[in-house]
Amino acid sequence: MEIGVQTKGLYPERSAMQALALIREAGFTRIDFNIDTFLLNTDVYAGKINSFFEQDIKQLKSYFGSLKEAMQTYKIEASQMHAPYPVKILGREKQNQFMLEQVIPKSLAIASYLGIEWVVVHPIKLQYSLGIQREREENMVFFQSLIPLLNQYKVKICLENLYEGVGNRITEGVCADPQDAADYIDRLNAIAGKELFGLCLDSGHLQLTHRDPYAYLQKLGKRIKLLHLHENDGIADQHQMPYSFGYCKAGGQNWERLLWGLKEIGFDGTLSFETYPCMNSFPDEMAGQVLKTIYAVGCYWKDCLTGKEELSTGGSR
Repeated sequence: MEIGVQTKGLYPERSAMQALALIREAGFTRIDFNIDTFLLNTDVYAGKINSFFEQDIKQLKSYFGSLKEAMQTYKIEASQMHAPYPVKILGREKQNQFMLEQVIPKSLAIASYLGIEWVVVHPIKLQYSLGIQREREENMVFFQSLIPLLNQYKVKICLENLYEGVGNRITEGVCADPQDAADYIDRLNAIAGKELFGLCLDSGHLQLTHRDPYAYLQKLGKRIKLLHLHENDGIADQHQMPYSFGYCKAGGQNWERLLWGLKEIGFDGTLSFETYPCMNSFPDEMAGQVLKTIYAVGCYWKDCLTGKEELSTGGSR
């Protein structure tokens, strides 16, 4: 079991060598490569699409050559890549076409170039505008359309459990319901004829949608391939490091139930922290120390999952 952290906020703000040196010095051996940094979700929502993904594959490979070299130098692998999102917004046909035909396919190609097996691609959100049945139909069409590219590039896709903001409140989004998530993954893999799809479980989104981590993990089981580990106050998606809101069942995420769930399904992937906003809360000069603290949490959890530390017997019930 490896421990990883996202690259957002570290690269490309620093050179690839500087960023990965900092990550490796903290102890991490895996990264979540945020290619979505190069086309921010806030810009996509605002309709401000930059020209980065207008480059052809050869140019993009050349750009990310320094990252590949740094990964080799510091013996760091990418357990996952996070693709830009959202891929579709109602009324933005030209933008949607660019996302679907350029951004996502090129992201998959870069994942292949960097040796990344799993790419997180957010499902399309439509249930609060066109209804959940339309949402399911469009997501199935979208993800099925990517199967030839997954076979070509030898990469796989993880959907993610999402939340939505509706009427100034947080509510469930695509895959927030574990049965919904399981159905998507099983149907897509059946169509693909092999395992090309899984789920990236986002612990912060579980909090926002009031889903119990243990119950969710029990339902999804081996379908869970990736993790986005972080927490919040239950009101906003703050991406803080675990235990920021207290080490107790009443404060913050119930990490013991999440760990029990991971242990019981036999999860042996990367404990990957999606904690850039936490990093951004501290002065940049403290980045190394903050990374070391996040890594220490990962080490403690790894010990809990491998039996070196004891989990509370109350965590799974």
